[in-house]
Amino acid sequence: MRTFAPLAFTAISGVILWKLFATIMLPFLAMLLGLVGTIVKFALIAGVVFFIYSTIRKRRDEAQV
Repeated sequence: MRTFAPLAFTAISGVILWKLFATIMLPFLAMLLGLVGTIVKFALIAGVVFFIYSTIRKRRDEAQV
């Protein structure tokens, strides 16, 4: 029975440390994921605007020639 005491103590302290780590890090990871999502959204909007602009410019250049 005495041989299982250090193992049980290690397991319990590991679970407690894991819960503490998750409590601290999960909000940070969620904020980081939200920031990445916002950056991707703005990049997608900029890409669509650039595509529309280049299409309109190409048609205008073809019409002038």
